[in-house]
Amino acid sequence: MPHRSDIDDTDNGELPAWDLDADLIASVAAGGSARVRVRRCAAAQIVVGRGGRAGVEVDLAAARAAGVPVLRRPGGGCAVLLDRGNLVVSLVAPMAGVGGVTSAFRAVTAWLVDGLAGCGVAGVAGEGVSDLVLDDRKVGGSCIQRTRGLVYYSTTLLLDPDLDLMERVLPHPPREPRYRRGRPHRAFLGRIGLPPDVAPEEFAELLSTELAMRMPQF
Repeated sequence: MPHRSDIDDTDNGELPAWDLDADLIASVAAGGSARVRVRRCAAAQIVVGRGGRAGVEVDLAAARAAGVPVLRRPGGGCAVLLDRGNLVVSLVAPMAGVGGVTSAFRAVTAWLVDGLAGCGVAGVAGEGVSDLVLDDRKVGGSCIQRTRGLVYYSTTLLLDPDLDLMERVLPHPPREPRYRRGRPHRAFLGRIGLPPDVAPEEFAELLSTELAMRMPQF
């Protein structure tokens, strides 16, 4: 992995790939059935969307100073900070053809909302194209990669995000959903409260089980 100083602060640069789910994608692409995985983020990392510009969406000098790597994911959207206070939910599923991104987002959002409700987290809803919200605050950001015969979805659920670090390394995004209304990170982002006495890793297992029982149909 290149050091952050190898990436120019002003251009798009070459970023290492965020390949957390490469094994799931390869398995389903080879003819496997749909697969879901829920895991706690292991360490802080900034992930830039497929077409995003790192020099615009990330304070690269601040990221270097904090020792936070900057990676590029296969799906779209603006840059996000993942940290130990996040759960990453991933779904890879067969889906005929190459289009249907909007309908796929709707189906997967409904699936995830139902799964969260099954774990005791009620009131989450879809907002904008790809966000999950609770009490008018974003608690999940999602992206989709659509290839022939396959859909890959990934979302980050905010349990206890490091907002101090986020404010240091991520400027206000160059584009935003209407419901954000210009709010800074700290006023815009919320948290998914876990059931009492449930640790993040336990919740990840519980949510994985709930989601696996109700896989979306495309």
